[in-house]
Amino acid sequence: MSTDAILDDDIQLGAISGQFNFSGQPAGEVGFVSPNLAEFLGIDVSLLDINGFAYEGSAIKRTINVKAGDSLIFQRNFLTNENSALVSGSFRGSFNDYSFLLVNDQIKKLADINDATQSLPNFVVAFDKETGIQTFKHTFNQAGTYTIGFGVLDIDDFTVSSALSIQNVTLESRSTGETIPEPTTILGALVTMGFGVFSRKNQGMKTNKNQV
Repeated sequence: MSTDAILDDDIQLGAISGQFNFSGQPAGEVGFVSPNLAEFLGIDVSLLDINGFAYEGSAIKRTINVKAGDSLIFQRNFLTNENSALVSGSFRGSFNDYSFLLVNDQIKKLADINDATQSLPNFVVAFDKETGIQTFKHTFNQAGTYTIGFGVLDIDDFTVSSALSIQNVTLESRSTGETIPEPTTILGALVTMGFGVFSRKNQGMKTNKNQV
């Protein structure tokens, strides 16, 4: 998942259109239009405004049934160009893009640009920095049906991309100790929403963060 809208993202890095997009689907707006990313996740748009206004992003989701004490275990890697030396000095590191885990209507931040400290080699499609692959575990305190999701968001800008890689997703049963694979291919559909040239070129700021 990435925040690349397949337009002129990352032009300061000399990237071609869509270079940091891996699905062929543009990132979706968070709250400017309907349908949008917040609606897709089933939450209020203000929940995504962490350390700034969420402008655009991508997410996947699915519904699972769990028992009390079951744990969702996965590996994640957050990657970003926000810290690149090629980004204008006054803007470098200013827009705190982040990745998240959704559990029903709760957003749990997985990593942001401050956690991405490992440099990447300058291959054809390589982000400037990454966190590296890390394991994350979420334990469910109560049995029930949960909507879980993973996503990545552009904060306060449209033009510099970040991404989230999720792999080896499993659901571990507390009662039996059994580990049940949950391949990321069945976690849900990547958001396919995009936005027009007008909003990208002329919408300088989100005027109402509660607008949906």
